[in-house]
Amino acid sequence: MATQEQIDSFHQFATEQIKNGGRGKSVDELYDQWRLENLSSEELEENVAAIQGAIDDMKNGDCGRDVDEVIAEVRSKYELPASE
Repeated sequence: MATQEQIDSFHQFATEQIKNGGRGKSVDELYDQWRLENLSSEELEENVAAIQGAIDDMKNGDCGRDVDEVIAEVRSKYELPASE
């Protein structure tokens, strides 16, 4: 989709959302929703493959990492203060 077509599509989408009860959404929220609903076929294929890979990992016993461990690692890496 060409740039002008994307702008026109987003404008139409955002206008419809606001008319239909989406007044409380920010422009960023509207854009994120529009992007999710307008993925290219390549983006959709990549997302499906990533999700399938995660499902396969879980089936093979990989349950990921504890969220507190990941947050602590990110805070340490970027020298962020501990949450209160």
